[in-house]
Amino acid sequence: MEQLIEIVKITVPPLLVFAMAYFMLKQFFDREAKQRKEEFMLNSRKDYIPLRMQAYERAILYLERIDPNNVLMRVHKAGMSAKYLHSELLKAVRDEYTHNMAQQVYISEKGWAQLKKAKEETVQIFNTAQAKVHDNATGIELSAKIFEICAQLDHIPTELGIKVMKKEFQSGLI
Repeated sequence: MEQLIEIVKITVPPLLVFAMAYFMLKQFFDREAKQRKEEFMLNSRKDYIPLRMQAYERAILYLERIDPNNVLMRVHKAGMSAKYLHSELLKAVRDEYTHNMAQQVYISEKGWAQLKKAKEETVQIFNTAQAKVHDNATGIELSAKIFEICAQLDHIPTELGIKVMKKEFQSGLI
């Protein structure tokens, strides 16, 4: 029994020192890890917010570029046939979309859905106009039909998309 007490006297103090050192070091390392994580998050936000702002800017620019009035002015050339103008309009919308697809990572799902809806409705305007002109129509006739369809709408699809993007951006969802 006396030997057991001696063994306990010899082993308990180092075990207590080890346990205290372990818990103190664990607390220290946990605090350091938490601090590093907070610094990382802060630095990430510093990088992320400008990227998100740029994504909204580019999304609005995309919507401005595919607005029927703007894309027609940019794509239409003198002497174009309606069929050729139609294909160039669709190509411009598709190319612009492809160029900006990566921005969806930084834009809310609602915002990106509205952007896609604006794109699809704009394409629908072009397709509807193409269907309403005769086969040998000129680009000017197609343009006039597109302007006519847009004039009949309550709102241009791209304008609604821009409104949603601006609202999200300004409301601080970014």
